[in-house]
Amino acid sequence: MVEGIGTAGVVGGGIGGLAAAIALRAAGWDVTVYERAPQFTEVGAGITLAANALHALDLLGVGAAVRAGTLEDRRGYARNQRGRILVDARISDFTGGLVALHRADLIAILAEAVPADSVRTGTRVVGVHADGRIETDGDTEQYDLVVGADGINSVVRGHLWPDSGPVHRTGIAAWRWVLDMPAPDPVGVILGRHGEAGVVPIAGDRTYVFTAGRPGITDLDYFTDYPDPLPKLIAATDRSTVVTDELLEIDVPRHLWKGRAVLIGDAAHAMRPTLGQGASMALEDAVTLAACAPDLARYSAARRSRVARMSFLSKHGTRLTAPGSATLAALRDAAFLATPNNLAVAMFRSTNRRAIQGWQPPQPSA
Repeated sequence: MVEGIGTAGVVGGGIGGLAAAIALRAAGWDVTVYERAPQFTEVGAGITLAANALHALDLLGVGAAVRAGTLEDRRGYARNQRGRILVDARISDFTGGLVALHRADLIAILAEAVPADSVRTGTRVVGVHADGRIETDGDTEQYDLVVGADGINSVVRGHLWPDSGPVHRTGIAAWRWVLDMPAPDPVGVILGRHGEAGVVPIAGDRTYVFTAGRPGITDLDYFTDYPDPLPKLIAATDRSTVVTDELLEIDVPRHLWKGRAVLIGDAAHAMRPTLGQGASMALEDAVTLAACAPDLARYSAARRSRVARMSFLSKHGTRLTAPGSATLAALRDAAFLATPNNLAVAMFRSTNRRAIQGWQPPQPSA
């Protein structure tokens, strides 16, 4: 590890914050992570990591541990609400290779790579300053770099980017859970009229299920008339284990840095999960930040357009996955069915090569 660049305070011990701590330490920074919870945990269910996320994790030195959850490259389908196949492909066609695991497992892998003496759990950050000061309930510390990795309701963004706009409510309800059983066929996504759903096999012979409904859909039972295996998986679910929330998003700030402070992950660009790229963007952020810091303007320039584009595509992708009317859904289905399957698959592969597999971090600052 390179020594002696400076000190960094990372606010938030989620995926982005832990990844940033690992990357910055490897680049020579003396890092302290502030986490409000008394221990590292992750509320949530499954998570899918595409090729760009895996590349970032390899650069962080934890890729091998994460890749233990690599999925068999089995067939995966996009189907409509009646069960008709719209796209017949393989998992790698959609993602360029995929690891799927429980979010808690990913957090554990990342946390293990951060020394315990670099972490302050059970510590609430109450103030952040552009000059590098971090205030907690107990004291104030000065840092050469402050990393805001504290999620959509970021304290760092609230203090230093007060004009960046509010958190936007989408009205879209989401349900996510993991079942301790192998994923039955067929796996993939279901594109409905007013909702979407997905069935994904994850590490440990478990199944990750997600559903999301447009405004007005407030009950998981709405999806019980979707095609198999979704109704059976809902019936087999202990409802108390289902994570239920509303999808939220923010406008990406024009600049991701201010003074000695920088934003990464959901604090910078919380987006809808339509593309499954939220965590992947946070991992890219972490690796890019370590390559650029202390030149935070370079980091912002390297990341802002990419995350803004992903946020835009994730937002407007809802018009495809759940357009909101039978007529629009029928037009979507007709467009898919009019496209030869091999051409549709080739388009997915091309998009993945450009937007996902093709990502590379910048060269480290001199």
